[in-house]
Amino acid sequence: MLPLLNKQRTPLFALSYTSLPCCHRLFNGFHPPFTTCVDLSPSTISKEITREISISSLINSFVKTQKFLQSLILFKQINSISSLSNSADSAFPSLLQSCVQISHHFYLGKCFHGYVLKRGFVSFIDINVSLIQLYLKSRKNVDAYQLFEEMPSRDRTYFDFVVRGFGSARFFEETLIIFEEEVVSGFVPCSESVRQAIVACGELKRLDKGKWVHNFVVHNGLEKNVIICNLLMSMYVKMGKMELAHSTFDTMEVRDLVSWNTLITGYAQCGSWVKGLDIYLAMKECGDDVHDNVTLLGLVFACGQARNLTQGMSVHGHCIRAGLLSGFRLGTAILDMYAKCGNIEFAEMLFEEEVFEKSLVSWNALISGFSKAGFYQRAVMFFKKLFMHSNFKPDSFTLANVIPAYSCLGYIDGIKSIHALIVKKGPDMGVDVVLGTAMVDAYGKCSNLAAAEGLFYSIKEADTPTWNSMLAGYHLNDYADHGILHFQKMLKTQIQPDTITMTLLLQVCGLLESLKLGNMAHGCVLTRGFTSNLMVENALLDMYVKCKSVENSERLFALINVKNIVTWNTMLSGYVKIASYTSTMKMFSQMLLERGSVPDSVTIISLIQASAACSTSHGTDMAHAFVAKLGFDSETVVMNSLIDAYAKNGFIDTASSIFVHMGRIRDQWSWNVMIAGCGMNGEAEKACELLLLMDEYGCEPDFITFTALLSACAHSGMIDEGCKYFDLMLNKYKIQPSLEHWTCIINMFGRAGRLEEAYKLVISSQHPELCGVNPADSAAIWGAFMDACGMYKNIELGEMAGRKLLQMSPQNSGYQILLSNLYASTMRWDEAMNTRQVFNDGGSVKETGISSVSR
Repeated sequence: MLPLLNKQRTPLFALSYTSLPCCHRLFNGFHPPFTTCVDLSPSTISKEITREISISSLINSFVKTQKFLQSLILFKQINSISSLSNSADSAFPSLLQSCVQISHHFYLGKCFHGYVLKRGFVSFIDINVSLIQLYLKSRKNVDAYQLFEEMPSRDRTYFDFVVRGFGSARFFEETLIIFEEEVVSGFVPCSESVRQAIVACGELKRLDKGKWVHNFVVHNGLEKNVIICNLLMSMYVKMGKMELAHSTFDTMEVRDLVSWNTLITGYAQCGSWVKGLDIYLAMKECGDDVHDNVTLLGLVFACGQARNLTQGMSVHGHCIRAGLLSGFRLGTAILDMYAKCGNIEFAEMLFEEEVFEKSLVSWNALISGFSKAGFYQRAVMFFKKLFMHSNFKPDSFTLANVIPAYSCLGYIDGIKSIHALIVKKGPDMGVDVVLGTAMVDAYGKCSNLAAAEGLFYSIKEADTPTWNSMLAGYHLNDYADHGILHFQKMLKTQIQPDTITMTLLLQVCGLLESLKLGNMAHGCVLTRGFTSNLMVENALLDMYVKCKSVENSERLFALINVKNIVTWNTMLSGYVKIASYTSTMKMFSQMLLERGSVPDSVTIISLIQASAACSTSHGTDMAHAFVAKLGFDSETVVMNSLIDAYAKNGFIDTASSIFVHMGRIRDQWSWNVMIAGCGMNGEAEKACELLLLMDEYGCEPDFITFTALLSACAHSGMIDEGCKYFDLMLNKYKIQPSLEHWTCIINMFGRAGRLEEAYKLVISSQHPELCGVNPADSAAIWGAFMDACGMYKNIELGEMAGRKLLQMSPQNSGYQILLSNLYASTMRWDEAMNTRQVFNDGGSVKETGISSVSR
């Protein structure tokens, strides 16, 4: 084993005679790792000399035949015979090449460097180049560059050698410096040196140097070199300067397939997918060969990003005709293209027919396509297929794509199963930030904030997206105060917020309806320079709207120079929420006058709601006309809103007519809105008929459907029908009754005066296995029951309800007032006065303008 040199680096120019004893010790201590079959004894060497075969020729012959170790052993033997030492001087370049080829003998190479210094051969070009190669192979770019600087005389050949060496070793900074020095020194670099310089500019993304090299190419007549021009195009593509790449392409007299491929894939990668497809069409018109996987991969990628299914299918057909589909890269790319274009059936068919060799990449592409296209059930199904019926094991990319599908479906058990799989078999989410972030986001969306927080704090190097996922979880679950504290921790940890962070922060402030916090967040947006981002500006606008600061929202709206549809919709929905319907109509008229502002379904819904608030048929008819004129009569959500508007204004026949004409575009919400509309207009029988029709059309009712139906029965006094549908909800559809359902039932019995039955229902309806709530513990239900007792002057049951309410909330003055009014309605003035006596004693104070029953 070689002795170690001093770890402190000695400058190469300072390797003088003082370091040579160390070098000699290294040579003398050098022992080959294995025995060579060549006889290198001194007697054999003497015989070779007598045959006039020089030592240098023998060393050179060893190197040429790739016997690098033998050449080093021979030099060691010769170096020990002083009379023969001069014979090997001319073999130094070959010896250094041996050190380069035998990588674990780098320190021996340094010893040769010292020996070369002693012999005075360091200025020889061959030896200097070999030394530079030695240091480059050992990744000692600083030492190699120092050798270059110390070279006293240089010519073009030397410069070209060094440029190629540094370029091949991917030391791009040094490559550019040496190339520029070669040009400044008056030499014309060879084409290989020019190619290395262009590659270096592209890797370093140095546009200024790239243009300088491009000018050199033009001035020296190298623009006719197709390879150099292709590299120039590739350099500009890496820098994102497609206009310069295209300009270079246009100036080329001769183009090859690489030229077209570079331009097509460049446009596809930078997002100009349509332009990439245009280049492909121009390529076909020129009659150039297109049977190349790189071309087709670029085209398929462009078609997928542009969502151009027609062109994508054309490229797919060309791949089939050319017989190139068997490669899994191209097959996977086509599968991904169909998924991005929304044609999931084609993607699945292509995958199932096994027209190309499957790999984990193709499985991942299909699962990712399903997940991103919103086909979450299929994404989960294929993930299970991969896991159970294939030879591949899901990797972190697979899991990161299927986790959002589970979270969007609300499958918390599936998310927990994946979490368990990751914990058991890896990867480590504390290290894999992308996967950890996906899991934090999933737990947040599924309302399991405890798990999300536990996982978040276990991630070792959480980045901005990770912090954003946790902040989004707090916002989605209405933990706005936790969100504010989380943002403060983020700043203390010196994690830089981005546009998503600021948007979520503003949404949290809007959730709290705190103008003070909102103003502070606005200040943070200003100081961090996010005011030019339209997404953040829209979030600011929404925050002020939610905080009911109309003046601030209108001022900010006026300051936004470039508005999109979200900007307009935020203002329109804000005016609707604060019941400023005139302002809503004015804002809509202003929007129609603005260029480029095209209303969408959200805009029209705000218009319908504002028009319906006018409580006349004229207002809703005007909105209906806009719906038809702008082509939104095929939008389900718009038509549902229109039905609701007509029903609330009492025009149930018009609402029913719209419902009937919707036909196949009806969804579950359409049926719910229509049933509720019939109920509020006293047509409970028609609401019951709609439930039967709903079942016939294959649309299953949900808990909202039965809330609307039970409310209709309560208002119409249809107790038997209400009980029947309540039983249907429990036994057929297995829907757990909520407080809303119980309130409807109590109201239904109470309005009919059947108070004893209502009371027994409340007391006896404690079935945890049947319902998630206990009606006997609900103040809203007891309040509704007490109202019914007051209506029918039932003191006995009213007193029971009143005492129950006072036990649940002794400080609530509203319940005492209800009980006092109940006594007064039956002329029991003493009890009424005693109940109100607490006000005179200061025991409780009635809050002005707030209904106690609604609590």
